[in-house]
Amino acid sequence: MSPGAARPSIPPLAWLVVGMWAGAVAGESLVWRLWGGLQAGGAESGVSLAVVRAAPSAAGAVAVVLAIGVVLLCRGDVRASVRAGAARPVVTLAILAVSGVALGLVISALHGAAWLQDARAAVDTGAREWCGTVEADPREGSFGTTLRVSVEGGPLDGARVSVRWPSDTEVPELGRRVRFSAVLAPVPHDEAWGRRTARAGVCATGSAWRAEVGGWRTGVGGLLLGWRADALHRMHEVPGVGGDLLEGVVLGDRRRLAGTATDEEFRILGLSHLVAVSGSHLAMACGAVALAGRALRVSRVPLVCLTFAAGAAYAVVTGLPYSALRSLLMLAVGGGAMLCGRRTDGVAALVVSVAAVVASDPWAVFDLGFQLSVIAVAGLLLFGGLATEWAGAGLPLPLRGVGGVIALTGIAQVLTAPVIAAAFGMVSVIAPVANAYAGPMISLAMFVGLIAAVVGTIHPVAGETVAHLAAAVLEAAAWLSHHLAGVPGAAASLEGGPLLVVGVIGLATVIWVRWPRPRSPASSRRAVAALVIASIAFALGPRSPHEASVTVLDVGQGDAIVVRDAGRTMLVDAGEDPTVLRQALARHGVRRVDVLVLTHAHDDHTGGARGLAGVCTLGWIGVPCVGSPCVQADAAWPGAGTCVRPLHAGEVWRLGRFQVSVIWPPLEPATELETNDTSVVLHLSRGGFDMVLTGDAEAEAQRGMHEAGVLREVEVLKVPHHGSVNGLTAEAMEVWDPAYALISVGDPNRFGHPHAGTLELLGSNGARVLRTDRHGDIAVEIGRTGFRVRSSRGGGAVSVRERIETPDDRVGAAVAPVAGHLYREKGHRGRQRPRTAQACVPDTRRPGAPAGARAPPSPAAGG
Repeated sequence: MSPGAARPSIPPLAWLVVGMWAGAVAGESLVWRLWGGLQAGGAESGVSLAVVRAAPSAAGAVAVVLAIGVVLLCRGDVRASVRAGAARPVVTLAILAVSGVALGLVISALHGAAWLQDARAAVDTGAREWCGTVEADPREGSFGTTLRVSVEGGPLDGARVSVRWPSDTEVPELGRRVRFSAVLAPVPHDEAWGRRTARAGVCATGSAWRAEVGGWRTGVGGLLLGWRADALHRMHEVPGVGGDLLEGVVLGDRRRLAGTATDEEFRILGLSHLVAVSGSHLAMACGAVALAGRALRVSRVPLVCLTFAAGAAYAVVTGLPYSALRSLLMLAVGGGAMLCGRRTDGVAALVVSVAAVVASDPWAVFDLGFQLSVIAVAGLLLFGGLATEWAGAGLPLPLRGVGGVIALTGIAQVLTAPVIAAAFGMVSVIAPVANAYAGPMISLAMFVGLIAAVVGTIHPVAGETVAHLAAAVLEAAAWLSHHLAGVPGAAASLEGGPLLVVGVIGLATVIWVRWPRPRSPASSRRAVAALVIASIAFALGPRSPHEASVTVLDVGQGDAIVVRDAGRTMLVDAGEDPTVLRQALARHGVRRVDVLVLTHAHDDHTGGARGLAGVCTLGWIGVPCVGSPCVQADAAWPGAGTCVRPLHAGEVWRLGRFQVSVIWPPLEPATELETNDTSVVLHLSRGGFDMVLTGDAEAEAQRGMHEAGVLREVEVLKVPHHGSVNGLTAEAMEVWDPAYALISVGDPNRFGHPHAGTLELLGSNGARVLRTDRHGDIAVEIGRTGFRVRSSRGGGAVSVRERIETPDDRVGAAVAPVAGHLYREKGHRGRQRPRTAQACVPDTRRPGAPAGARAPPSPAAGG
């Protein structure tokens, strides 16, 4: 067995750190519950306040107990009492893990108690002037620029706040001192973004109406960040994709890159870690200094100190992200071991660095970059040797280097899959191949870009020339990535969750225990071939089902509805969040969308469409023929290059055996319509089953459809505008008269959807209401003689089956429970259904019915 493939040892301290991580998570959860109690008021607020005040004392008591336990563990008589044999190390590791949980809980609770005090202090601050220092690069959003500021002085001294910056004021860079006037409010407990914001240490948010920018913060940090701002200003002069990447790769500023096609393509290919400052960037920067020192024959002790100083300076320049801090601490541990003449243990250095980061800021465990950094580095240290041995055993000698790079990337990709899937709703299938070319190219560009930044300080023209060289390398990498990201199946939607976490941990454990070595080059080639086949199968995904169904996806406060039949798929709206959409599509195995209909130009219906890029192939896109454009003009939007058709009332197409009819908006509306009333309204017919998808069509649209005579009775209604107060009219409800009403709504939402009046209207008409905030994904499955309504939450209470009345199957009402489900043979809820002329469409169940998703006629064809 070669030394490189030997199983590395895991230091016992690792189990203490794992416990600390779990304890930090538990502590944050406890603090967030207490914050909810404080904001709720009443008796619950009093209890929470008492707990907050008692937290430091309780934490101190737990720490004393923990210390006593560790001392007792170290006593010889206690150790001797542990049963001899394999149980001794197991018990020891278990005690270390439990101790770590207690330690992490204490540290997290203390951190949370300080945060709660700041958040409570923000309640009564009122309108006032604040001073502070910008802690991170500004973030551009839909509502303007947001800054994260560390407050200096006043009631929130030392606290971290998030401020929306005035549009008429200069936007300050990282490290600048600022003064602003604002009313700061504590982070809300009942908003989804509130917890994410709190985990970053922010206790209050607000919008500044007046602001001014001062000088740089004091000390060496201010000098370094001032130099960074000058270097970024020079890099702004480098145009194109190469310039966009250069600022992120070299100095960690991703503002130019964010939201571009390149940014999305790098995410699809699993290359985002290469353009966000991480441990690998700091390692490359330190490596460059070490190589230069060796070339200049600098002795060992000064070289180690210089290398660490360079790493620390680079970490500060890039904003000191947790991943870079972890790498810097590993560098310090390794350098210390070298100076002491001891062998450097990468796993031990990683464990110590993670323990230090968690001890200093326990809520760092929620930072995505830190999570990916720790897991990826741990995987490479533990399994990298074995992976490269398997990859190289069956390859010719010239290809073993490339095979090793692909194998290492594959290890990192598999182990980080639960985190990536939870964060992005997808994983890159082609990441190992992409990293094989992009890693060396971006490393070279970073090295040249750092030289450009330093040289530019002395000679701007020479620095600009070198920067252009670095940008050219990055542009070449972006060009290759653009073509590779267009390969079908480059990424696959995947929903994170406990099962995926358990699966990855179980796989890693089995490999660790068995430690399989390749027996021969042939066995290595077979294993590699099996992995390639499995990857291709995963990329292709399951076959699209031939059964007919309409599924209202749980995407929060927005709409996304999947219609499937005969292997064809239509997606009506895409929700607001690309990640949430990808996760929802992963739950249902959607890999191709033949038709994408965006009902109207609101973000909660179109914003998630970007999530289709890389994980789904698109057929054509339908948008309303009136109102604001739904399709974004920028190249990052997944519809770029796809046929986009304006839709208006009267257009009809087939999706499998569904007949899809557009009943709103008209080609030429009589009056100017509000955006909601421009919504494309679709009527779905399949045999005797009818359903209407309404987007956000409100009173004006429903009145127009009623006057045009295009409304007709349906089995299922997708309630307009998330059940808002003006989302459903009594006149339209009387005609639709649905048996089931489905509401797509988020929990919580600040709009109060669904409105009590709308729920009362639905109930008074006998419609059974299902809501995505309570029932999760709601699927309507249509069979030959009936339909079934199922939900992902709520169990059998919402699983029913209705017998559909068809032209040759009209029966009276009779209700009887069958096999746990409710079957209803019916005319519509006990009466003969009136059928209008529009209902007499061809029976789509007839043999020979077209199964394709045919586009509506082009405008030239007259619709």
